[in-house]
Amino acid sequence: MKKDPNYIAAVEKEIAKKYGKNTVQDFRSFWDKNKEDDYLSQLKETPYQKKKKIKNDTNVSRTCPVCKTYSFSRRDDLYMNRFKCCFECYVEFVEHREDRWHEGWRPDKEQTENSLRRRK
Repeated sequence: MKKDPNYIAAVEKEIAKKYGKNTVQDFRSFWDKNKEDDYLSQLKETPYQKKKKIKNDTNVSRTCPVCKTYSFSRRDDLYMNRFKCCFECYVEFVEHREDRWHEGWRPDKEQTENSLRRRK
């Protein structure tokens, strides 16, 4: 089967239009010496070191700093890592207001208590 370069280019163009230019970029165009060194050092890590590193990274805190609720939810892990709050607090206080959150705004005690009452 012969590959048609015009067809491939047309498909890449449509993918880039729909999903963004980075989706059709060759990963090597973003590769540099620092990334190469980091990659090679990761390859040299033993499985035990990798497991310990992952455990330390994911074992941040199970308690939401905003509402003080303890959680085992994996969904909360995502929001704890990205926004330093649980999913419920994200929906209540952060969603669609990420800029304000990243600038340091946090709900006061009364807002947090009201939110906790509504959850129950």
